[in-house]
Amino acid sequence: MQIIVKTGAIEKHQMQKEVAKPAALKQLKEMVRREEIKSTDVWYRQRIDVAEAAKNAKNFKKNLEKFIPEKLIPAAKDMMWRRAKQIKDEFVIGMLSKEELHPVKGFEKDGKMVWVVDQARMQELKSVERNVAWNRKNEGKVREFKNIMRHLCPDDHNAGDIERYRPRFRGIR
Repeated sequence: MQIIVKTGAIEKHQMQKEVAKPAALKQLKEMVRREEIKSTDVWYRQRIDVAEAAKNAKNFKKNLEKFIPEKLIPAAKDMMWRRAKQIKDEFVIGMLSKEELHPVKGFEKDGKMVWVVDQARMQELKSVERNVAWNRKNEGKVREFKNIMRHLCPDDHNAGDIERYRPRFRGIR
């Protein structure tokens, strides 16, 4: 007989596990592979300390296992998607639009349009101060969102990109 208790501990653990970015995982896998080659290849065995290479390979493997995304159970996946949506809905509030964050003005020079940063508009809108305040307020939410998205979509380099949720125009003039 088996007793199953639904406390959600597995889902919570999987949601809180820190997952590395795809580029970092690829680099760590390559480091493990190199150190394993060093500890087994005859050419390297004559030139380096094999015990040190084996120790390095073991440490790299341990780090890789610590930061590699786990295979998610369906309940954890559902919980993570709901949490990611909730966090996204929270941090989008107050996010500066692209127009507010990067105001530009254009003028014609020698028959061509030249676009430059509109410093006066940035100062008028207090874009820098508002963006710094938004970053401070939402830093934890953004970090959690990115980690959840790396876990849900481990092969997508842009999974945790919050810029795609930045409003394009907010109508402030």
